[in-house]
Amino acid sequence: VTVTSSLATSPTTPSTTTSSQNTMTTPKIKITYFDIEGRAECVRLTLTLAGVPFEDVRIKFPEWAELKPKTPTGKLPVMQIDDGPMKPQSSAMMRYIASKYAPELYPTDKLFEVEEMIGHIDDVSASFMPCLYMSMAPTKFGYPDGFSKTEEGQAKIKELREKWVADELPTFLKMLSDRLEATGNTFLVGGDKPTIADCYAIPVIRGWTRGHLDHVPTTCLDEYPKVVEYIKRFCGHEKIKG
Repeated sequence: VTVTSSLATSPTTPSTTTSSQNTMTTPKIKITYFDIEGRAECVRLTLTLAGVPFEDVRIKFPEWAELKPKTPTGKLPVMQIDDGPMKPQSSAMMRYIASKYAPELYPTDKLFEVEEMIGHIDDVSASFMPCLYMSMAPTKFGYPDGFSKTEEGQAKIKELREKWVADELPTFLKMLSDRLEATGNTFLVGGDKPTIADCYAIPVIRGWTRGHLDHVPTTCLDEYPKVVEYIKRFCGHEKIKG
């Protein structure tokens, strides 16, 4: 288990000093997830932008079997407040943190736009799920366990992912580029400050370029310079700098 206190360090969340106001008024928050960005990164980013200290517990995959039955739904991440019960669902964590500690990250005057963009991210993520889980859990699609390691399985994964890159990804990236242009090439709902929509979007979009997904080129965003600049702008935020 890897544990980082205060503003926890992750690939996009540096350890920095938080304001004394937040330190005094916020409870003890612990986020438990694997030692990857994944589903927890939007929560880590929201906490970081909100200036809320938190304990970032990163478990190793072999440790998951012991922890899994202790979690509410058998899934990570989970959040604990003041050593209370584990709370699941990263989207709920993100919204709760922003609503309670940093309303500017979840502005009521742009609530529809924020939720709309979160919905778009959910849609494109859902479209990629078969490409991902065909490798991780082929039995969910009617294939035998171990199918992904066979020659036929590898060919099916390649087919699915290349088709997704060719068909689904460009549609999403064009929509995103158009949205960024409409909002003045700042953040997803405009203005000069990010919202939870950005915290939710960045880990997903950036994840496609990290090189850990076979048949998804690390250059897949290159034809969409507005999207590339958007990622740089967010990661260059004074509280992020990742």
